[in-house]
Amino acid sequence: MPAVRIGWSQRKAGRFAALGLLVAGTLPAGACMLGSSGPEKVDPAAFAWNAPISAPATVYIRNTNGSVEVRPSTDGNVRVSAELRWRGSDSRRDVKFQTTNGANGVTICALWGGGTCGPTNYHSTRSGVSGLFGNHTSESVAFTVYVPTGVRVDARTVNGSVGVAATAPVVARSVNGTIRVATSVGPVDAETVNGNVDVRMTTLGAEGPVRANTVTGAASAYLPAKFNGVVDISSTIGQVSSDFDGVSGTGEAKHLSGILGAGGRRVDVGTITGSASLRRLNADGTVAAP
Repeated sequence: MPAVRIGWSQRKAGRFAALGLLVAGTLPAGACMLGSSGPEKVDPAAFAWNAPISAPATVYIRNTNGSVEVRPSTDGNVRVSAELRWRGSDSRRDVKFQTTNGANGVTICALWGGGTCGPTNYHSTRSGVSGLFGNHTSESVAFTVYVPTGVRVDARTVNGSVGVAATAPVVARSVNGTIRVATSVGPVDAETVNGNVDVRMTTLGAEGPVRANTVTGAASAYLPAKFNGVVDISSTIGQVSSDFDGVSGTGEAKHLSGILGAGGRRVDVGTITGSASLRRLNADGTVAAP
């Protein structure tokens, strides 16, 4: 492994260890469930909730087994719905939904068996993860969330995809699933372990880093044609590329770095087994010509 990659791996180890804590926080010790057989059953309206929330509040969505999709709201309300799928006996009473109001916004959680619902202390009393670590469960939850203009999004799941269309900064996490984020106002901080990451922002507003990180998959970040940042683009065995002048390669061209504008903000695009790229995005959301 080239020397330049050692530093990248050390920096990323802490980040992906944090994702491991997300898994550990949602899986009780010794939890092991057998998967159920039989035809799949669906409750398309397992949960529904709405309330007025305005910027700069944050909507926190916490899931374990299933996807999270976030879309713009047409009014001043946050509207949340959840579809529950399962096999075997009726599992609707085994998955509970909880909302917790806080000083910075609201947290909406899917809980397997019970547990705690909060931005930093989400925990189910039994496993909700299917197909990871030898544990199996038949229930999966698909959240659909509508968020008003200017409201921030923090969406996390363990086994499932995260897709966000927003108008404010976004944090997105998964362990086993793709992440797709598009927002008119960044930054976006997105990480998964197994899946592609694609983040796009037409402007950069609030302070904070831009991250698009994965282990197995491609990582892509699309940023405005002009921005201030310290750029780091890395892959262990894939290709790396940048649309921005001033970002150059080192080692065996698996690492690109540079300071754009006044620097400051960290822009970190990284993967182990895929490509990593930084692309220009036009103000209308289209990709700039090379």
